Amino acid sequence: MADSVMPGSSVKPVSDLRQAVLSGPGAEVDAVLGSSALTAVTRADTVGAVLAEVDAGGGRRRSLTHPVVTVLILGLCLFSGEGYAGVLSRLWPLLGTFNPGLLLSGPVSAVALSQARARLPVAVMRALFEAGVRRCGVEPACGQRVFGLLVTAVDGTVFDVAATRAMRTRFAVPSGGRFPQVRVVTLVACGTRRVMGAVLDSAAISEQALWDRLVPALRVGTLNMADRNFFSMHRWRTASATGAHLVWRVKNGRKSLPARVLTQLSDGSYLLRLRESDAMLRARRKAVGDPEAVRLPDITARMVEFTVTLTDQAGRCSFSRFRVLTTLLDPDLYPGATIAACYAERWQVEIAYKTIKSSLRGPGRRLRGQSPDLAEQEIWALLAVYNAVVDHAVAAAVELGIDPDRISFTTVLRAIRDHLAPVPACGHCGQRTRRQSGDLRAAIITGPRNQSRTPRTSPRTAADRQTQHTRNITYSIKIGKANLPRAT
Repeated sequence: MADSVMPGSSVKPVSDLRQAVLSGPGAEVDAVLGSSALTAVTRADTVGAVLAEVDAGGGRRRSLTHPVVTVLILGLCLFSGEGYAGVLSRLWPLLGTFNPGLLLSGPVSAVALSQARARLPVAVMRALFEAGVRRCGVEPACGQRVFGLLVTAVDGTVFDVAATRAMRTRFAVPSGGRFPQVRVVTLVACGTRRVMGAVLDSAAISEQALWDRLVPALRVGTLNMADRNFFSMHRWRTASATGAHLVWRVKNGRKSLPARVLTQLSDGSYLLRLRESDAMLRARRKAVGDPEAVRLPDITARMVEFTVTLTDQAGRCSFSRFRVLTTLLDPDLYPGATIAACYAERWQVEIAYKTIKSSLRGPGRRLRGQSPDLAEQEIWALLAVYNAVVDHAVAAAVELGIDPDRISFTTVLRAIRDHLAPVPACGHCGQRTRRQSGDLRAAIITGPRNQSRTPRTSPRTAADRQTQHTRNITYSIKIGKANLPRAT
């Protein structure tokens, strides 16, 4: 019988050749000692640390221990659209690192995996995602920066889940909808579209309420952007108190922003005095359950109001007016035109959602889980796998010295899937050599790349898409005048 090497052991086999001879026909041989194709998505030490963190143990089943089930759930997200049996056949030969006992047993049934999923606490997949967020070491090196600050954006999306009774009880069905929905709000690094934090709940809970739970994910040294539905005095104060700088869009109406102009700055932007409106005060009192809560103190912020003009190849123009608030108060250090141009990067969080839903999960697919816990488990696993794919793309971009936008997510995803595919046995000796990590890196680096970013515009609504198409455009930004009242 071949020598066995437990993870972390200092004992090493004499040689790969000896391993191959003793293992017999059909055995797998590591081309690099201790390597595993599954490190493309996770590592045994990471899974072990997460299980210890949430006190989940190893599970009681001989084959489907908690570490094995954790990896298989990631595999179900990586190979979305493929059945349990197909994912088991792909990954089972690679799971010895997570449970050495599997070397002596065959694959389990799809029913057994389904039951094992239900036994794994949801906290495991959430902790695995969060461990990946903490572990990321490449983001500061290649993330997009403006004024030396790492640019991030926040937004929300929804996932359809199975229309079971338990799902309808836990997750709300939107008006006119057919399926219950889970709402997810994430914080995304715009330069790489990596998810830096996430919260989820029923679609009955607003994006703003979920953001209130996520705001501690903001960090010093970052510049956060948010769409116009997130602003309130309380959220603005709470977010800025984290030490992160903010560039948040607000509504354009004269009475929609409770502010007065203190002065107009040299670059055409404005210094404002923000005051909590009566409506904001009532909403906050209701949220905290204190009808006597006092009005928040006034604060000073800077506003950049600007018009974006889009011109397509045919010379047709369209105009959009924006108003953003920022904590960057000095117009000499932080010019308003640069802030206005930077706000376009908020769209990167929308692209991240499209990638997760269309490229990773697959368009038109609902989540597999038939219970609320399994739905939440799957969303955390999707986010963890998405970040793993992004990390490979970013590592390739750093190695090549190019913008991470040039590395195609789809190319990386296909390369990882191919990396985990069974290797055909040698026609002469019957041995199967596992793929090396260098093979995956080479496949990503030599794979097709995205074109350099070109300004484009696409129709937003389903009705518009019937008569319009995506067009290349040029755009210009002009700082405009505010219609807000002056401070007295």
